[in-house]
Amino acid sequence: MSTSPSLQTQTRTPEEATPSPQTPGPNQSPGSHQTTETVGAVDDLAVGQMKLARVGEHRIALIRTPSGIHALDNACPHQGYGLVTGSLDGELVTCQWHNWKFRAEDGQCLIGEEDVACHQVDIRDGEIVVTVTEPSAEEAQAALWPSLRRGFERDYVGQMARDVGRLLQTGATPEEIIWKGIQLSAPKVEYGIGHGMAMAADCLTISDLYDGLDKTLPITQALSGMSEGTRGRDSYPLPDGDASIDLAAAIETEDLDAALAATVGLIEAGASADDLLSIYVQAVSSHHLNYGHGAIYTQKSFELLDRVGWDKAVDLLPWLTMSLTYGTREDTLPYMRKAMRAIEAVDLASLADAPTADWVDHGQHLRSAMLNSDEAPIDAAVAAALDGAGVPGILDTVTLAVSERLLRYDPSTDFDLEVDFGWLDITHGLTYARAARYLWDRQPCEAAARLALFTVFLCHDTGRAERWSGVDHPTPDFTSAPGDVAGAVLDGKPDDAVAHALHADPHTAGQALVRASQMDRSGAFIVAAHVIKLAQAAYEESLTIGSNLPLAAAARFAAAPRLERFVARNAAEAIGFLQTGAPPKR
Repeated sequence: MSTSPSLQTQTRTPEEATPSPQTPGPNQSPGSHQTTETVGAVDDLAVGQMKLARVGEHRIALIRTPSGIHALDNACPHQGYGLVTGSLDGELVTCQWHNWKFRAEDGQCLIGEEDVACHQVDIRDGEIVVTVTEPSAEEAQAALWPSLRRGFERDYVGQMARDVGRLLQTGATPEEIIWKGIQLSAPKVEYGIGHGMAMAADCLTISDLYDGLDKTLPITQALSGMSEGTRGRDSYPLPDGDASIDLAAAIETEDLDAALAATVGLIEAGASADDLLSIYVQAVSSHHLNYGHGAIYTQKSFELLDRVGWDKAVDLLPWLTMSLTYGTREDTLPYMRKAMRAIEAVDLASLADAPTADWVDHGQHLRSAMLNSDEAPIDAAVAAALDGAGVPGILDTVTLAVSERLLRYDPSTDFDLEVDFGWLDITHGLTYARAARYLWDRQPCEAAARLALFTVFLCHDTGRAERWSGVDHPTPDFTSAPGDVAGAVLDGKPDDAVAHALHADPHTAGQALVRASQMDRSGAFIVAAHVIKLAQAAYEESLTIGSNLPLAAAARFAAAPRLERFVARNAAEAIGFLQTGAPPKR
């Protein structure tokens, strides 16, 4: 943290100033434990002096100020440096390492992030007696949840990580902790839930791969992503529920207040998860929303609620509704006109009813068409589905084609500020296919079949940089070899990462990949979110289709050099627009 006091001072109301986890209450709970020891004579501790003492296994900072004698944990809650090596100025204790400041009488942090534990002091016959109370799990959590909230609202990653670890030690579950972040962030997002929520859903799944306190990493990744995008924002007020409103129609007409009221009303009326998902599938397949994000956010919202419980739906689904209501209807834009004419001509009932047989993409004709055709091969995809591929076969081929696109992508494209395209655009092709598959598996209907055709368009659209350049980009010939997928990713060796991922058992490679995705190699949150979402989608898709190609593609993306050029690219686009009045090339 910064050492500037003016930037770090916390002001809290009395209601927010909750006790630190070891502060004893007036009535000790059955689950708590006390240790009491005499630690010295009053006359041996002068006013303005601090001294180290031990109470059982605890190191205690004894502090004498004009107001009396106080006892705090000696370890600064930031990084554990000893408070007695710091300074005392009146009633203010300063940890000199990072300039955190604490009130001596109760441990409240005045400059910094979190309070230091305070302990009971009694004076008996001129002796100082300190009682350290180990709180019960319930008492500890009562103090930790408000602390986590304060850290979340300020995007203090260190404080969140420490509180997550402490909450896990008290028995709190990853579901409970991540859901707290959802409750705090979802009402504050500007245009509905986004990458933070989607990444949180994947981080919750990934947390299953970690044991005990190590779960702190994926949980903190989830909280940090949600916190960064909502810090300082006010909550959007929800209207009263009204189940008589047609939710799908309100989303279509972009009537946000009506759509929110319908969402709340349906939940209050007891609509089932399947009933609600049916409406959302209709909404996300009515348009190609936000480059596929509408379907992705729907998938992740329902995955989260399946995990944490549908009694919490009102905390999340209204904000999914907001995302879909505000989403860009890309199918109405000029670049989708040809594809939309083809999609509108499809008999969706026949497509949805097409049986899935032992179809094989002989010679990989459909995959090649998705990669190399001048237009999105909608007709070819429909023909394959009716020939035995079914809708799942379309999605299988999209996944393989987008994976190949990632494997043959030229990373130097990321360094050209005049190209409004990069790695992230291609990753959406795979995560969109995964979302469409999830929705098809849950709701195999005409709307979900139409969504699969949108994934065909997006698969084609991910190749626009290749079409601009006019350069043939064949898939590199990676020689598969055993090795450490995560190590290659973290060492920045994309070719090795691909080779190892192609060779490995898919479970082993997939778990290694999603673990590596948690390690902050990406820097900017938006890139980290895409690395995590792509890794999880690739893992799931590889298991579904029986191919390691998605894992290899995600491993290359995670390991490759990427230029995080959001400010530079936006500045270049602004200059170009001001000079020419023309939009970026698409």
